[in-house]
Amino acid sequence: MTASSANDDYTYRNQVNAAIDQLRLALETKDTGEWIRLLNGALQNTGNAIGQLAQFNADGTRRPPRE
Repeated sequence: MTASSANDDYTYRNQVNAAIDQLRLALETKDTGEWIRLLNGALQNTGNAIGQLAQFNADGTRRPPRE
């Protein structure tokens, strides 16, 4: 694994783990405002992770940038 792809993998996993942590915290809170903030954060991190994955082909090679 090259340094670039290792960094991309780290970024993706970091975003997924942050989303999971936010969902776990949302289950524990009784404050509606905090619950909404955590769910919004989890959705944002999930979207970022999906965007990160969209930069790669199924075989792990990087897709060329869109014009």
